[in-house]
This record gives sequence, structure tokens and C-alpha cells, in this order.
Amino acid sequence: MLVNFSAGEAKGLFIVRLAYFLFLIAVFLLCSRFRLERILAPISGGTALIIFIYGIVQKFVIFPLILENYRAGPSFYSQALLARASSGRVFSIFPLPTLYAMVCGLLLIFIIHYLHHARGPARIFWGMLLLLGAANLVLTESFGGILFFTAATLFYLFVSRTFRIRHLAPLLMILSLVFFLVLALRFSEARDLTPAKLRFANWQQAGRVISESPVLGVGLGNYETAVPPHVKPDEPVSIYAHNFFLQMAAETGLPLFLFLAVIGLAWLKARLPMFLKPENALFASACVLILLFNMFDIGNYFFAAGISFAVVFSQVARSERPEPARQIVAVALLAAVLLFHHVAVSRQQAGDLWLSRQEPARAKALYRSALKLNPFSYRSWLGLAHIALQEKDPAGTDLALKKVLEIFPGQPYANYLFSVSSWRRGAYGTALAASARAAKGNLKNKEYQRWHEFVQDNLSRQPAIPGN
Repeated sequence: MLVNFSAGEAKGLFIVRLAYFLFLIAVFLLCSRFRLERILAPISGGTALIIFIYGIVQKFVIFPLILENYRAGPSFYSQALLARASSGRVFSIFPLPTLYAMVCGLLLIFIIHYLHHARGPARIFWGMLLLLGAANLVLTESFGGILFFTAATLFYLFVSRTFRIRHLAPLLMILSLVFFLVLALRFSEARDLTPAKLRFANWQQAGRVISESPVLGVGLGNYETAVPPHVKPDEPVSIYAHNFFLQMAAETGLPLFLFLAVIGLAWLKARLPMFLKPENALFASACVLILLFNMFDIGNYFFAAGISFAVVFSQVARSERPEPARQIVAVALLAAVLLFHHVAVSRQQAGDLWLSRQEPARAKALYRSALKLNPFSYRSWLGLAHIALQEKDPAGTDLALKKVLEIFPGQPYANYLFSVSSWRRGAYGTALAASARAAKGNLKNKEYQRWHEFVQDNLSRQPAIPGN
């Protein structure tokens, strides 16, 4: 692990990601000591009711209000907001429709289970919740979400032994109807195979990252720092591999990844009978859904997917060992670390939002507040550099850029700004090196490429300045 830490370009990202995965392991070990089926009934029902209702409101109230009254400005955030509303794909309280589709499918599995075992008025509640959740799943317009839910539902029905083969045809007809309804809603994308092309391009990029650092990897949490140089000009940009296993292999290196995979598969093989027991059908089918999601997205890297998997998997592999005190302490300490980090990220993102709205004073205050919590937040330093550049403060710009490059040496935008700043003060060699890193770090950005060519073409004509 120390070797992998040394391979990471941004050490802070390694620490945060390691704390996150240790937190998931601690949650798994803690929950494996308890039976959670009854506890999860009100939790899953209440959670589903809230986010499903909000999903409907988002589609039929919030999106129309945005499209009617909102005009996108020049900022990235305003354009992204309008694009999200224009797409019509609901995401409720989650960052992406695909992640929300996974959450919908997961909750629907629980709803089906509790509906099957409910009696009296409770059946009406779970039945209405099932219809509401199905509507949300359709409104996410996620092909993968529907396919994953279909596979997990069939697994649950067969393993729980509540399904009869004569029900297979009508069930598949209903699910096919839902799938083709989504196909109609996204026909232009489906016709051009846009979702499949996006995934395939991201997988190719992950393969290039792995081939460049097959032994040590690029460092846990550092995929986002390593992938930009591997994105070709005609490919879509993403800081994710859209496959949990590919991203993990790229970050940890193939030897460590294969070692963990062999241990994990051997452990799963020994416990495979537990997955096929009818009493474990609910949690086993939830595991199946999340594992499928991991194959087509980064899955457990998302907190919602990771914490869900830790909980449901713990119920399939329950432990009878008492005294969970150690796990409780570990969960609490790691949760505190992650919460501390999340507060810092929230302040940095709020700073980005205010900066996009041309409010540099508010943005600067939020960036500095974020840095008090996490001095290794390169995005906060980058925001301060951008503000200093706007305010024509060369000393402040260079100071912030140097902080960024200490944390993340290959950051393309920071290298570009540092190259421009260095050129203006006569440090031509530094400008050339920084422009080369910017051009290599982002092949799609034509401005970086043009600037690097300009520095190369004009370097020989510039007089040498002592001390630069």
C-alpha cells in the first residue's frame, strides 16, 4: 500500500479514497453482526417515499420552471443546469440519473420483498410505492438501470422460490415494455449507440492508463489525475472509467488488483450457498444489482452504491461473533474523517458556483474556508489562482499556482496559467516546460496546444533574463 501511495500524483486523493474504502469495510463488519431485515423495512420505505416523490416533482414541476424562467449565462454551472433540465432525465437528490436508476432499482427490490410479505393496509402502501418507484425508474431513462433491475428481480423471484415459470412470459413482457418506453424517450441517442460508445471509449482510456502503469498503478483515488493525457481529441472526457473493476485495476496496479480478486473470489466461492438460500434472496439480489452496476459504472466509488453494498452484502455473509465495539469506533472515526472532507469539498464547490456567477469575493472566502479544513484541496487553490489572475495580482497568481502544482504537478489548467505567467515575467524555460505539461495533460484543449506551439516557436527569439 505504501508503494501505491508513492505512485499517486495527488497524495490527498489517496488518503481520502483509502479512508472511504476502510469506512465501507468497517460498516460491513459492523452490520454483519446484526439481522437488519426488519429494521430496513421502515428505512427503505421512508427513504423511497421521499426520493420518489421528489423525483416526480423534479420532472413535472422543477424542470418546467427552469426551462420557462431560467436563461443560461456564460458560466459552466448555468449551462449544465439548463442542459440537465432540458434532458428531462430525473436524478432526484443524486448527482447523476444513472446512479439514481441504481438506487431506484435497489429500493424496488426491497419494496417487492416487503410487498410480498405484507398483509392488510401495508400491502396498499407497498403497492403504491412500487408504482411510484417504477415511474421514477422510467423517468431516469437509464437503459442500464432497467436491465440491472430486471436481472436482480428475476434472481430474487427464483431464489426466494415465489416465482412460477408460467409467470416468466408476462413478467418479461412488462419489463420489455418499460425498456422500449425508455428507448423511445432516448431514441436519438439509442439509434447512434451513444451510451455504448461512451462506455467503450472510457474503457479504452482506462486500458491505456493500466498499460502505462501496470505494476504500481497510478495510486488509489488518482485515476482522475492520470486519465486526461490518455483522452484522444475525438473521445468524450470523463474522470471515471465507468467500470469499477477497471478503475480499481488502474489505481492499484494489476498485481495488487489480481491478488485482491483471487482472495475475493475464493471467499465468495466458499459462501456461494449463502446467496442461493431463500431467506437471503432479498440481500443477495440487491448484491447482484449493485455488482452489475459496478460493471458499467464506477459503482462502489459512489457513496450511495458503496454504503448500500456494504450493508446488503453484510447480511448475506453474516457473522455470529459478538462485541462489535471495535467496528463501532472504526466506523465513527472514519465517518468523521469523511464528513470533514465533505464539508471542505462543499465549500470549494460553493466557491466554484459563486465564481461562475461573477462573485469573486464570496468565492475567495469559501475557497479559503475550504483550505482551512483541507490544505491539499488543489481545486480551491486553482480557484484562488483564477481570482488572482482576474484581479491582476501576479504574485498571488503564482503563489496559488505553485500550491496547485505541489499537490497535483500535472494539472493542465494550472500548468497553462503558470506557463503564461512565467512567459510574461521572462522565465522562458519554465514557460516551455509548463506549456508542455499542459498540452500533454489535455490533448482536447486546442488553446493549450496552440500556446505550447507559440512558446516553442518564439523561445529562441527571446533574450535570456538572469535568474529565470
